[in-house]
Amino acid sequence: MKRITRRNLVALAAALPAAAQQPPAAPTPDDDLKTARQGYRNNAEQLAKVKLPMATEPATRFKA
Repeated sequence: MKRITRRNLVALAAALPAAAQQPPAAPTPDDDLKTARQGYRNNAEQLAKVKLPMATEPATRFKA
């Protein structure tokens, strides 16, 4: 039989809280979809707040 030492007790005490925690529930595909759609809405609202004149040129040039 293995002898219990103070080091073993400390290691066991440190491992108990981690073992007692349950992993977080994985999001469902529906939750992921709702989160993505909400992110797109938020981004669209932020972009709508900025007014750019139509004469503004893009930062890059496209060549065919």
